[in-house]
Formats: sequence, structure tokens, C-alpha cells
Amino acid sequence: MEPATNNEERSEAISANNVTDSIPENPENESNNEESESSERVEETGVANETLDEGEVTEAEGSSARNAETGEANETSKTENQSLVNSERPSYVNARNRGSFNYEKIERKIEEEFPEDFMTTQVPTLKELIHVGEAPATHYKQGDWVEVRGPDMVWRLDRITRVVKIAPDDWDWNDPLNEGKDPTWIFSYHAGNTRDICEKDLRAPEEGLLHVFGSRPWVWQQWACIKLENALRFQRGHENDFMTMDVQKYVAELWEQWMNHPSNADFKTVFQDERIGDFGRAELVGHIMKPFELIDEIKEDKEKWNFIEDNNMSVYTYLSLFGSGWIVPVVMAAIQIAIPILLLRTSDLRDKNFSNAFRVRDHEQNEDLDNIQGMAITVLILYLFRVVPETIVNFFRAVGPSGSAYSRIMSLREKLWVQQEDRVGQMIGYKADIFMNTFFVCFLYGVNVFIIVNTSDALDVILNSLAFEFVLKLDEEVVSSSWWDPHRRWLTAGSIEVIIQYTLETRFLKSATHFWRKYDIPLGRKSLVQNDIGGSNFLKDTRCASRDSEDAKFMTEDEKKIFDFAYVAKKNGHKHAISEYSKGTVHFDRTFNFILTFFFAAGDGGMFNRFSSYRTWSRWEKVLFVSDIPEMSSVFAADGSGLSDALDNVKHSDGNEFANFSSIDIEDDKNFKLELFWRHGIDILTFRYMFDGIKRAWERKDFFRLFFNPFADFTLWLAYAAQIIFPFYFCAVFVAVFIDVVTDSS
Repeated sequence: MEPATNNEERSEAISANNVTDSIPENPENESNNEESESSERVEETGVANETLDEGEVTEAEGSSARNAETGEANETSKTENQSLVNSERPSYVNARNRGSFNYEKIERKIEEEFPEDFMTTQVPTLKELIHVGEAPATHYKQGDWVEVRGPDMVWRLDRITRVVKIAPDDWDWNDPLNEGKDPTWIFSYHAGNTRDICEKDLRAPEEGLLHVFGSRPWVWQQWACIKLENALRFQRGHENDFMTMDVQKYVAELWEQWMNHPSNADFKTVFQDERIGDFGRAELVGHIMKPFELIDEIKEDKEKWNFIEDNNMSVYTYLSLFGSGWIVPVVMAAIQIAIPILLLRTSDLRDKNFSNAFRVRDHEQNEDLDNIQGMAITVLILYLFRVVPETIVNFFRAVGPSGSAYSRIMSLREKLWVQQEDRVGQMIGYKADIFMNTFFVCFLYGVNVFIIVNTSDALDVILNSLAFEFVLKLDEEVVSSSWWDPHRRWLTAGSIEVIIQYTLETRFLKSATHFWRKYDIPLGRKSLVQNDIGGSNFLKDTRCASRDSEDAKFMTEDEKKIFDFAYVAKKNGHKHAISEYSKGTVHFDRTFNFILTFFFAAGDGGMFNRFSSYRTWSRWEKVLFVSDIPEMSSVFAADGSGLSDALDNVKHSDGNEFANFSSIDIEDDKNFKLELFWRHGIDILTFRYMFDGIKRAWERKDFFRLFFNPFADFTLWLAYAAQIIFPFYFCAVFVAVFIDVVTDSS
């Protein structure tokens, strides 16, 4: 047998007690390889090897024993029978002979790794959500509670059920230089019934981190988003261009700057507590840095975020990201709506009476009737096997977590919509994107079917079908053209802006009252800070931001240098130097922004300048270090033996909800995306989704959303309703036409 070269064949599942076992070395010869394979088979049986009942014997063994007792078989016969038994015996019998068989223990082990009804039987305590101490051999081990980023880009609390380690693709087991060495293992995880989760899609539970460190790191995260937006540029060739800037390095420097600030000494003391350890500190930093990791991932992971090859991106997608660039989407929508109407009005239909709409008969005894009927049936059969499944798949991509780049963008937009943090243009673009890719598609094919079965010319059947296909793809074809966004720079930049936008919770930054509640500000500091800041919009103030942007005491040494160079360049009128040292204004649609600015004085700051009014650094310094720090006595036991046992008494409940706790239970990993999709659909069809949006808008006194959201969410209801009706409608038409043709021919 040849040594295995496939790394997947070398993958190894790791239990909590065997997480650091290495993969066996390559065998030197066939005999050793067979022994290794036998050993591996025994190891793979796991608990079964250790829990088999010693008293159990196979039926064949019992038969041999009885023959020996009665003396009915001679020694040669015994040997032959034993040889036959050994050759026919299943491989697990050899394992059973070396241990006892414990059914209950195996059953318990299987239930741990493949849980059913997981979230209703496995509710964590607060103690289980806290990760502190020394770093383990792998980041997480079996039984750990973590948060998992799902296919809909939402974080949910779940439990690690299995750890799998795999050798890198470039590791060669047959290379003599690698003999006796272990590769740098790649670990993947199973959580609940979700399998093969990358480490970047896991993070420590927010609830546990809040109990240990308090809310102050999340205040820093808000500030870091504002600082990052201020630093990013849409300027090809510049070191701070969004595609070249190392975002994680930049925010890591901001973290160190914040951590070592004199006003943050109390937090730093807790952060460096030896009981928290390197593991606990890494868990906090990893959790807080996840949005910034995602920004770099969008730029670098061209397989997962392949915007160029994803042909579902449309002009409406761009509108949903930027909230600007109205001219092209409006023109495309007008064309896509007008063409079907014109085709319907100008088509030579044999019978415009709707009661006879789906009867392929020639009331004027057209000689070409056979060809018309044949063509109609052919196109309908093509639609049955192509259009109906395709509309379902495209619908899932538009509103469900399908895993494509387009679906991930739509998931990010959905989060922004639910948070009610998007701008008016983004809101309209997002709903238009969904509507034109769901309801409008079903409506258009429905109209086309009506025209097909009523056209009096066989050639018109094909031409009309092609015309409708052209109309459907028009908004995507514009995006694919070379003049629009050939390298998808705009699309990537818009996605990054959306990540910053939903990470920033501006409703808390604009209101001191909401800020205090969100970030656990002690009563003694509230009035002091509020008196210092003043103003009705708290951290949002355009004038204050303008002053602070020129104040050297809020700049780093590098920022001071760049500011000085920009000042001199502007004074001397050096255009190229100004563009290098001073961040310019870039708009996706300059024409529309000019109209807004000139006629309505409502233009925005452009790319990476959406939140310039929050760059009130003098105010941020007053709130960055005021959040309360938890007492370590509430976290650790008094005798220093570990976490406090009192944490075991704190569980998720209706009155004490854990952050990101989800009651969704999936029996099969493959059904997880469908389950999310159908749950979302049920919420929409029952109007729960709409009423939740109205409730949020009312609580926030957002009267525009209170008016707009019901209409926008009703379009989503129409999309789901149309998608459910369309397959039945099409099948009914097909059957009616088929019966009509058969009846006519007979």
C-alpha cells in the first residue's frame, strides 16, 4: 500500500482529551503500513475500544466453545472453524476483544458530538461563557461555548462539539525532510450541528467578556471605527487607499495607544491580571477586532468575496451600498418596467379575453397552428426545467444566506436595515434590489408565459422570450460592462463602508442617555461628562469635529507631520502635494451629489467621510475611559482556585438574556441555511417582521421609518408570496396548455 498523500486523508478528529495528538508518521513498508492502519482503525473507534463488555462473545465464538465442550470437532476442525470466524468477523470484533462494550457511554459520546434539540437541552451558565487562564493547545476545545458567525453574517452562541486538525495543502508527507515532523496544523471546528467552521468565524462569547472586562472595550471599538474611517481613502496608489492599507495593523496601534493612556490605568490593571492570563486577553482582543478582520478579509479573500465573478450584482446593489448613484438605477428600472408593458400591448395576441388566456387554439383556423402549439409547449418545457428552479435559487440568493458574495452583501445590508442605521438612499436601494430580483422576476415570467401561449406566430414565441431574458439581466449587464466598475473597487469600498456603518451604533453616539445605558457609565460620572460635553447630539457635532481635526493635541506624531505638510502644500497651491497629504472628497455619483448640494444643501462627505461629524476627538476623550470596570471578586473565587462558583447560578432566561443567544436548533448542518431562510420567510409572511420594524422606529421616534418601513416591508411580503405562487401558477398553465393541445389534436 502506498503512503497517503491527500491531506484530507490525514485529517484527524480531536476530542477534548486528545486535542494535541499528532498524525502517525508515514510507514516505511507495506507491513508497517498495515499495522499502522490497524492501529488507526482501533483509535478511530474511540470510546468503543475502551467500553466493550468483556463477557460478550460472538455467536461464532459461542458455537466454537460448545463444540469444544461436547468434543464433536477434532483439533483440525477447530482450527479451520476459528480461521473462518476470524476471516468473516467484522473489524470491530477485534477491538471488542481488547476491552468492554459500554453502550451507554458510547451513546453519551455520540450525543455530545451530534446533539439533537441542542439549544433546548444545553443552556450555558455564565461560568461556561468566560474564557480565561493559559492558552490551550488549540484555540478552543470540545465543550467550549463560543459565538459562531453564521452564513447570514449573524453571531450566535453555540458549543464546540468536535475539533478537527488538518495538515496544510502544501505539506508533503512523502518528503524525507518532513519525516518525524508535524506540520503547522489547521484547525476547524464543529459547533452544535454546524460543521467545518473556520477559526475566523469563531469568537469568545460577548456575555462572558462583558462580565470580566466591562463595556469599555466596546466604547473603544466605536472610537476606532471613527478613526479608521478618517484614515481610509479612496485614492489608488496612496498608502492609505482602502485596498492597500493594513487595517488590522492600524487598529492594533490604536488599541495600544488606548490601553496605555494614563486615564485607562484601572482597565489595564484588570486586563493584565494574571488570573485572566494570555488566553483571556487574546479572547477579548480577538472579539473586539472581528469587524476589522472582516474588512481585510473582504479585500484579500478573493474566493469567498469574489465580486467579479458573481453575476448577481446589479445597479440596485450599488445604490443599496452607497445610497447615491440614482440616475442609472432609475433609468434601468424605467426600461425594465416599460419593455414588458410595450410587448404586451404590441404583441399580436389571438385572444385577449383572460378567460381564454391559456388556450393554445387558433380561433381563425391559422394554418401555422401546429408550429405555434409545438413552439409554445417546447418553451414551456424549457421554462419548467430552467426558469422555475432558477427563480427559486435566485430568490434564495437575494433574501437567504446562500453563501455567495452577493448573498453576504445582502446579509450585511439586512443587518443594517434591522439596526435602522442606513441612510434614505440606502434604504430605497436595498428594497429595490430585493424587489427587482424576486417579485419582478416572477411577475415578468408570468407575463411572458401569457404572451407565449397567446402569440399567433411561432417565431414571435422565441423573440418575445429572448426579449424578456434581456430585460431581466439588464441591471446586471450594466454592472458587468467595462465602464461601470471593472475591478469592483467601488463595490469593495461600499462593502467596507457598510461594515463600519453597522459596527457603529450611532443612535447611542447621538444620545447621552442611550450612551449611558448601553455602556454602563456610573452615576457619578454621567453628570460630570454631560456637563463637559453639552449639546443635543452628544458625540455628533460638525463644528466641534472641524475644530478638533486641526487641533494638534489630538494627533499622533505621524498625523501632525502629515497635517503640517498639507498646510504648506495648500498655502503654496501644490495640487499633487495637496492630494497626497490632504484627504480629498470622492463621490460615487458626482452629478447627483452636486444636485443635492446645490438645490437642497443635502450632499454628504463622500467615500469614507460619512461620519465626519463624529470626529469630535475632544468629546471622545471624555467618554473613552468612563465605563465601569467589574470587580474581580465577582469573577474569580476568593481562594484563587478559579472562576467563582456563583457564576454557575447565572443562566440565560427571559429576564436575563445572554448576548447573541439563539434558540434555533438544526437537526442537520445542510438544513441550517434553509432553516434560517424559512424562519425569516415566516416572519415576513405573518407580518411579524414588519411590526417589529414599526416598533423599533416608534421607540426611536424615527417618523420617516415609521412611514416608510411598512411600505418597504410589504414589498418583501409580495416577493415571498409571488415566489410561493409562481411555481404553482406555471405548472397550472403548463397542464392547461398541454391538455388544450392534446384535445385540439384529437
